[in-house]
Amino acid sequence: MSQGSDPIKMNDAEIQDVVARLDRLEARDAVRAVKAHYMQWADEKRRLGMGELFWEDAVWEELDLSGETIPGCRWEGRDAIADMFDHSPDRLWFTVHYLTNEAITVTGDTAVGRWKLLEPCTIRDEMAVWQGGHYVDDFERRDGEWKISHLRLTLDFQTPYDDGWLRRRHLSDAVAVQS
Repeated sequence: MSQGSDPIKMNDAEIQDVVARLDRLEARDAVRAVKAHYMQWADEKRRLGMGELFWEDAVWEELDLSGETIPGCRWEGRDAIADMFDHSPDRLWFTVHYLTNEAITVTGDTAVGRWKLLEPCTIRDEMAVWQGGHYVDDFERRDGEWKISHLRLTLDFQTPYDDGWLRRRHLSDAVAVQS
C-alpha cells in the first residue's frame, strides 16, 4: 500500500478482506445490540414485545447442568416465546440481568454468542433469589436484519438470597447444606 499523499491502493483480494472484516465487526455489534435489547426488555417486562427479537421459527430453552432441556422449558416459534414472556412477570416479578464474558463468533449470516449471567430477582413477589449461569445463543441475519434463532440458558445456580449458593445451589435442592 502507498504512503504519503498518494491514495491507498489495494488489489481486489485486499478490498474483499477489508469488506469481510468490516462485515464481521458490524455483525458483532448488531448481535450485541439484539442481546442488550433482550436483557433490557426482559427487565422492563416488555412481555409480547420480546417476540420481535426472535425469528418466526426460533427456539428458547433452558438446559440443566448436563446440557439436557429441562422438561416444560422449551418454546418453539416466535409466538410461543412471546407468550412465555407475557406470563413471565407472574413468576419472575423483579429481574436485573447482568452479562459478562462476551464472546461472539460470526460466520457469514450466522453467529453464536456466549455470555455469563448474574441475575438478582424476585420469584412470585415472595422470594429474593440469586441466579447465575450462561447463555449460548444462535443468531441469523435474514434480509439484513439480525435476530435470535435459538437461545439456550443454563442456570449454574439459583438460590435464595439469604441462603446463598454455598448452602443451597438450586431452589430444587431439597435441603440446604449445613454450614
